[in-house]
Amino acid sequence: MKTGYKMVASGMLGGSVVAVAAVILNIWGPFSSKHQSAPQPTEPVVKNTTTSPVSNVIIKLVPTKPGNMQKQNQVYAAVQEALANPSSISLDASGFVQYIFGKAGVQLPRTIAEQAQVGTMIARSQLETGDLVFYNLYGQNGTATFDGIYIGNQQFAAVTSHGLMTVNMNDSYWSNKFLYGRRVL
Repeated sequence: MKTGYKMVASGMLGGSVVAVAAVILNIWGPFSSKHQSAPQPTEPVVKNTTTSPVSNVIIKLVPTKPGNMQKQNQVYAAVQEALANPSSISLDASGFVQYIFGKAGVQLPRTIAEQAQVGTMIARSQLETGDLVFYNLYGQNGTATFDGIYIGNQQFAAVTSHGLMTVNMNDSYWSNKFLYGRRVL
């Protein structure tokens, strides 16, 4: 009896699995002695050549949260709109974050301390557009004292003492003050 197993993966792990599957399908598949000219499946299938009862493994990527991309795009668009007219923003860092997310239909609390408790904590390497980024500017035992919105390419938007701006996370001032990101979308 043939048994199929579905593996749902996301992020870098999912990408790695798909890359391995593509290599197996494109290199090993054509040389397999069991290769037949049957109709191609609609989903990628990796043939299992062991003697186990598993005959097919289906790899299927699904988003971790459906609809996530739309909210990310709305947050990004709101940030770009604000950056195009920075003089229209007269908020502090957490007020800016709350304002931008509000424009995308997402309610966030007002203070940095409260915003630092919302969503899921993520590492810098996992940041995606629309994630919150938190910094400790004063060396207070890992307490978040500043936040902004990640916009991709190691950059975030925030209201600093110099006004609303795009900040490079690798800048010498900012790089060692980064604490964590939080995904709220």
